[in-house]
Amino acid sequence: MFRVTTNGTLYTYKKNMLKTSNKLYSAMNTLMTGRNFDSYSADPAAATRAFRLHSSLNATNTQASNNDMVFKKFSTAWDVADSLVNELSHDLAQTPLLEGLNQPNWSNLNTQGDIILSGAKAMVQSLNSTYNGKFLFNGADTENPPFAIETETVDHVERHFLTYRGVRLDDLNPDYYDQVYKDSDGKYIEDPEGKATITENGVTKKVLSNEQILEKWSNEHQYVDIGLGFAVDNNGDVLDSTAFDASISGMDFIGGYGLDDDGNPKNIISIMLRSAEIFKGYNQETGKWSAAGDIEDARALVQKFTKAQEDLSNQHVSFLEAQAQFLETNQNQLESTFYAQNEQLNNIERVDQVEAILALVSAQTGYNAALQAGANVVPQSLMDYLK
Repeated sequence: MFRVTTNGTLYTYKKNMLKTSNKLYSAMNTLMTGRNFDSYSADPAAATRAFRLHSSLNATNTQASNNDMVFKKFSTAWDVADSLVNELSHDLAQTPLLEGLNQPNWSNLNTQGDIILSGAKAMVQSLNSTYNGKFLFNGADTENPPFAIETETVDHVERHFLTYRGVRLDDLNPDYYDQVYKDSDGKYIEDPEGKATITENGVTKKVLSNEQILEKWSNEHQYVDIGLGFAVDNNGDVLDSTAFDASISGMDFIGGYGLDDDGNPKNIISIMLRSAEIFKGYNQETGKWSAAGDIEDARALVQKFTKAQEDLSNQHVSFLEAQAQFLETNQNQLESTFYAQNEQLNNIERVDQVEAILALVSAQTGYNAALQAGANVVPQSLMDYLK
């Protein structure tokens, strides 16, 4: 015969009551937190998948932030270029240039030269624009303004030279580009491939020339991870197909450096500076031209300007606008990826509210039943009988 003792009954009741209480607490906690699990041990498989998704979400969020920043940079650069193409180069260069070519307007040719010079300076100011404190058109160096205009008197003519990071883009001396490059601190850049040489303490060293440093700046990059599969090669260099190049070389944008076969500048601002010097050098009283050039030189420069203006417009559309459109499309793709990953993560981590409420009601019912059973199972004390 099996005998059920009072202590055994109480032990069993307390054990079952504890399980019921824990189930109720778990159901309440699940409903309040909305999570399927609170620790790795609760569901290792789901926790592992959730960890990977969290990592992917963080990466996607960072890439979207990078993409948005670069998109705004290129959008701002597009606005600046739009002003250069449709306003400054037209109103402060093309119009006075064409008017200056007509002999009846030579009486105010000096004034036209002043207008063109002011237009060149205004374009330099625009190209030195910033976004979020960073210079837009200075390649990978976003901390310093890219362009400036130097003034020098040559053959009794006040000449103006456009510089990019301190190096002239249109020096009249063709040997200038073979000369040793020195930075703002007067330092050289030693390089085994250097075309220029210096001698220090009897030792000859190869250093970069002005042309080499301009080529180096033209080819520099500023890679940003925007979700294209960012990767590097065995040398630690970024694979250009896996990242976005956020560098904008203002030097290349306006037409490059150096002189063409006719000895004229290649970039649009330098062409404006040379034209302004010719117009300003005309003596309206004597009808004579200065060493800066004559009307034939001005006509040649106007033709060069028209071509440079077209090239600038093409850069505006084919480069800046195309890049901005690509970034906008990529931003939409990143947002879609983020939403998909977030939904997948919610399916793993978050509970169904209806099921959680039903589980809580069930646990509460079980808990109440356990309490009711306890009233009948737990023996009453002497005080209960006295009542």
